[in-house]
Amino acid sequence: MNKYARRKILYVYSICALLFLSGCSSFSETTKDISNAVNSIQNDVTENTSSDPFKFFERAYKEGESYINSADDIELKCTDGKSKNYSFTYNGEKYTAVYIKDNWHINNSYKIRNKKDITYICEALIAVHPIHGADMKSYRSAEDMMDEWVKHNVVYDYLPEGSSWKNQAKDVDLNPADQGKSIKEMYESRVNEL
Repeated sequence: MNKYARRKILYVYSICALLFLSGCSSFSETTKDISNAVNSIQNDVTENTSSDPFKFFERAYKEGESYINSADDIELKCTDGKSKNYSFTYNGEKYTAVYIKDNWHINNSYKIRNKKDITYICEALIAVHPIHGADMKSYRSAEDMMDEWVKHNVVYDYLPEGSSWKNQAKDVDLNPADQGKSIKEMYESRVNEL
């Protein structure tokens, strides 16, 4: 096993330990999740990978097919009359989005995998409720929200099936805190919160 694979495996162990200590799963589930994640990484590693495992994960992202041509195609609608709960249609499936001040929460976001389509969806969301940038003065663009969404999908892809973490990672929150952060920076900020 090369040094890059060992480094990636070390990151997986660190993430799993962090999640276990924060109460996300039982010890036996954590052990199984670590083993599955390590196997996944070992299968994906090549001699040409970067020394940064987070960059490796992003490069391995598989983009899905495009289904829309504009933000209007998703038919975003308020469902509660209070400008909090919304629904939209994508590829024949209904999705829900919840807006809470400076935060869009999109349920089952992991299913939407095309960067252009994610950008259109973010355009529709911020046309209704813009989200502040990390400086709390500017506003986020659809493109940087798409970038965060894709990074979230990358994390979802590498969590093992059946993991309680994977269930939590299936939705995305788009807010000021993670604007412009790499996967590594997002991970480090959560470690520092403990």
